[in-house]
Amino acid sequence: MIYLDNAATTKPCREAAEAMLEAAEEFGNPSSLHGLGLRSEKLITAAKEKLAKKLGGDRKNIYFTSGGTEANNLALFGTAYAKQKLGRRIITSEIEHPSVLEAARKLEREGFDVVFADVDRDGRVNVGQIKEKLTEDTILVSIMHVNNETGVIQPVEEIAKAAHALSPKCAVHTDCVQSFGKIPVNINRLGVDMVSVSAHKIHGFKGCGALYVNNTRLTPVLYGGEQQNELRPGTENVGGILAFGAAAERCGCDAAQMRHKRSLMAELLKEKLDDIEINGSDEFNSGSVLNVSFPGIKAEILLHSLERHEIYLSTGSACSSHKPQPSHVLSAMGVTPRSIAGAVRISFSEFTTDEELITAAERIAEEVKTIRRYM
Repeated sequence: MIYLDNAATTKPCREAAEAMLEAAEEFGNPSSLHGLGLRSEKLITAAKEKLAKKLGGDRKNIYFTSGGTEANNLALFGTAYAKQKLGRRIITSEIEHPSVLEAARKLEREGFDVVFADVDRDGRVNVGQIKEKLTEDTILVSIMHVNNETGVIQPVEEIAKAAHALSPKCAVHTDCVQSFGKIPVNINRLGVDMVSVSAHKIHGFKGCGALYVNNTRLTPVLYGGEQQNELRPGTENVGGILAFGAAAERCGCDAAQMRHKRSLMAELLKEKLDDIEINGSDEFNSGSVLNVSFPGIKAEILLHSLERHEIYLSTGSACSSHKPQPSHVLSAMGVTPRSIAGAVRISFSEFTTDEELITAAERIAEEVKTIRRYM
């Protein structure tokens, strides 16, 4: 099997699996006052320490969630409802993950003034447009760090600096689900107030994420308990959290190695095939994702044909893969419908080998040629 869909999810690492087994032994409810509960609470605190260390922040600012989607929702709704008396403008971009886009659209329906910034042909957010749209009543700017379909790194630091300079009451959030563990993610360097991360993108388990909240006030979107300072109530997912901490502690794939994998795959495909297009900036790229179009074919057909060889990749965001609409990210970049129809996302992890890429490229080229003959 050659697995090249790591932007959708990653294989759990040994350290995360061992931590999950530890949680099975330490099964106490961390809210209980007896010794078993207190041991679980201490384990959660230790996991927070590991995560905070990787983010360059303080453990007290970490709030565990059910995943990146909930973390993004909490950031947007929590900020909007907490700050709505100070202003109503929210700025995001057209290429965000659906968990940000759909939350922003719901807030727009509720009367918030939501601005969706454009991107250029390379998939980079238009910073000038964001600066033009910043007003004194802007309460939130949410721009992802690395795009989940193209791997393109967004100018978050520049945007955060501009937003805070214009309005001290404006909170800046960045979705780091696709950057954390692949390129450096440091809260202070980015200059943001909130960061979303997810365990299963860094070889942890599904069902656990976190929102880092620094120097900004949020209104809860869930109610029912006093856990996590009442901001995110509910009994903590001890196993998922411990595995997240273990995965975070060991993660940190060499960014240069990730870029090498992306470049190698792109070069191999260009050598073997005519009429292919690489979507997204090469200069500003995490290296974790290669989005490539094979005009003249249907990407879904290619995916299923590769699956016969146990090669797995995707057409785009796993959260949108069952929708018939074309990729909103590639559409925003100005990619033609014909190229979007033939676009696939190849995503790598630290465990992806050059030998796997060489084999996969050969198979992809063979299948693309076959499909083109019949279309």
